[in-house]
Amino acid sequence: MKKFEFRENKLTHQWVIIAPSRTKRPDVARGAEPECPFCPGAEAKTPKEVFRIGGGKPNQPGWKVRVVPNKFPFAPIHEVIIHSPKHDGNFLNYPTDHASKILRVYKARYLEHRDKGQVFIFHNHGIGAAESLPHDHTQLAVIPNDVILDVPRMSTPENIFYKSKHFSMFCPPDSQWPYEVWFAPLERGKQFGDAKDEELKDLAKNILKILKRLTKAIAPDFSFNFYIYHGGDWYLRVIPRIKQMGGFELGTGIFVNTVDPSLASRKLK
Repeated sequence: MKKFEFRENKLTHQWVIIAPSRTKRPDVARGAEPECPFCPGAEAKTPKEVFRIGGGKPNQPGWKVRVVPNKFPFAPIHEVIIHSPKHDGNFLNYPTDHASKILRVYKARYLEHRDKGQVFIFHNHGIGAAESLPHDHTQLAVIPNDVILDVPRMSTPENIFYKSKHFSMFCPPDSQWPYEVWFAPLERGKQFGDAKDEELKDLAKNILKILKRLTKAIAPDFSFNFYIYHGGDWYLRVIPRIKQMGGFELGTGIFVNTVDPSLASRKLK
């Protein structure tokens, strides 16, 4: 049986991925947490690495950020970006310089694969956000170009609550999730791979800053996802997972947001 298969609904042109092999992956939500394969000294428990920053030999300790193929892929190219040797590290406690390293690795892997398909970079934090292993990591999946990804494009930012040297941070008026935040580069019309080092450093600093503001508005260690838009006019979107999707939302695709985005913006200002 194939590890995964892309299938299109010929009437709606919506796509699904059938990936039975992913039922075998560790999942802390189901109590299936093995000895951590992402910690230093356990490098042999992962597929052979494809990229690292830091010292040490390939597949040995000494790394700062490490990239390996996903053992349970749902795309032709599917990688795991292990953020830190620290088992309990995450974007709520990284120093800015380390968060910058992680974003630079995102960019390096985006550039490595951007001619092979649609490069989608996404991060799950917490059980409520479908994090399968607690050791902090991000995934990169390269989706074939003929598969239509239903991802919103960025319009003119509204409800801006903070501006840095390179980014606007805002809660879109049509936010689907309570307290979702978008990070929009002030230099528009670029792909993520075009981001300059100073932009990535600024983004890292402000992700940490805004996540800390969100902890005050929501909870100390709330579950969240973020992703980086894969095409032109890129952005980073943070989605706090503080509600469950109901039958209406699943059946219609219309989200019910219980927090007015203008209020969320004022609370985060």
